[in-house]
Amino acid sequence: MNIRPVTLIKGAHCPLSDVQREEVDMLFIRENSEGEYSGAGDWLFKGKENEVVLQTSVFSRKGTERIIRYAFETAKKQGKTLTSISKANALNYSMVFWDQVFEEVGKEYPEVQTASYLVDAAAMLMIKDPKRFEVVVTSNLFGDILTDLGAALAGGIGLAAGANINPEREYPSMFEPIHGSAPDIAGQGKANPLASIWSASQMLDFFGYEQYGKMVLEAIEQLLVEGTVLTPDMGGTATTSEVGKRVNELLVSIATSKSVNN
Repeated sequence: MNIRPVTLIKGAHCPLSDVQREEVDMLFIRENSEGEYSGAGDWLFKGKENEVVLQTSVFSRKGTERIIRYAFETAKKQGKTLTSISKANALNYSMVFWDQVFEEVGKEYPEVQTASYLVDAAAMLMIKDPKRFEVVVTSNLFGDILTDLGAALAGGIGLAAGANINPEREYPSMFEPIHGSAPDIAGQGKANPLASIWSASQMLDFFGYEQYGKMVLEAIEQLLVEGTVLTPDMGGTATTSEVGKRVNELLVSIATSKSVNN
């Protein structure tokens, strides 16, 4: 499953002038082994007049219940609301099933306040009223799209981190920014490293070193507040390595300060 924070931290720019920082604080839990990106389908009569392509979404009981239950556990642990995003009015098999499983599992968590929105309504509400979203669970496709929208709300794609985790820890987990590799600017020193650094914070959290994960986020936040060492996508002139170096300096300072205070 894929874990993507959408959090507007200090110093990050939100394009919506009337949104307060604390109103953008979401955690998306996205299914990323099944659903619309499962790779199932067919290409029939290729190149002919009656050509047909079939793209099949795959939603198993095991996979759907697994991610929804994980989302409920997360919301319960954090004391937050849980919102499910689907499209059952148009996808009359997969999303009807998704909503059914969400309702079934929800009966086991009466203490968790829930909501359920169609994906188009959710996209609108993320702009008009982002504070209503805390923990969000959704399918592969919808999670992919909505977290890019969330990245725009929270300072840009260069700040968007993601964790691909195996909660059972039977297999390795992977931590990475949600953006691509940007081959068009490879080797130019323009790439924003902050999303990669944020994903390292997620990795520390996953392995039980939350105090160090918080220090990494604090260093990113201080860098943004300073506003002097930023890559071009954030309005600065610094190179990738210069930003990384400054984050490292801030992190050392934060760690030293906390060590002295303790």
